[in-house]
Amino acid sequence: MSTGPSLMQLIEQRIADGRVDLPPANQITAKLQAVTTDPDFSMDDVVKIISSDQALTAEVLRVANGSFYGGLSQVRTVRDAIVRLGAPEIVRLAVLSTEKAAYTARSPELRAMIPDLWSHAVAAAMGAQWLARKLGFRDLENEAFIGGLLHDVGSLLLVRIVDDLVASGEVPGAVPGAVLRELIDSGHARLGHDLARHWNLPEVYCNVVRDHHGENLDDAGTLINLVALADKACMQLGIGLEKDASLRLDATNEAAMLGASDLALAQLSIMLEDTLELV
Repeated sequence: MSTGPSLMQLIEQRIADGRVDLPPANQITAKLQAVTTDPDFSMDDVVKIISSDQALTAEVLRVANGSFYGGLSQVRTVRDAIVRLGAPEIVRLAVLSTEKAAYTARSPELRAMIPDLWSHAVAAAMGAQWLARKLGFRDLENEAFIGGLLHDVGSLLLVRIVDDLVASGEVPGAVPGAVLRELIDSGHARLGHDLARHWNLPEVYCNVVRDHHGENLDDAGTLINLVALADKACMQLGIGLEKDASLRLDATNEAAMLGASDLALAQLSIMLEDTLELV
């Protein structure tokens, strides 16, 4: 019988030692948010921030010239793209473009999980944002989007650490998918919260990461309920690693707390299914 450390112990030791191959919270996104929250923000400042990142510049121009805007004149500058898309959409694009870079793995088995992790993160972000707008919480739209995108960052953290352990030989061979899913189920909220705190993210996002699976979120605040409901809608549709088609959104505490009607929940599901074509 093996007396060595468990896989979770190896993961926690690597975190404690600071040996985690995960990019720090992106500073471009933080700068854009800081600038655009000022109602009198300078367009020049936004252009400068976006233009400092080659990949983000390309993504902004790609979206501004996408099929949705077919028939309109071609956008050739970052400034014109910002005018067309609007500052809030630019910030969301920046978040998506920069966060996606973290969703990688070397192991073929783990790399196969990455698309599901990413599609779940994007769908939860867009779902939480949509709910905020639909249900009358427009002041929380941007926070809901970011909270949804980051709520399962602990899952990505676990995948990336296991990937490092396999690559270094500390874990011999591939980790079975069932084992990794069990690790994610049991540890992603706790470890994700630790990572969010390490990144010095605002407390509101740290709480979303830690508490989005809470059984009773009545007193947790509107933002967590928005993200938790979007998360459950993704699970119902199978957007991510898990699927529970029997899950009834209309019977959830989150839907009751937010005042989400059956019609709004049906529209949410349709929107999320359409979102899959964008990720």
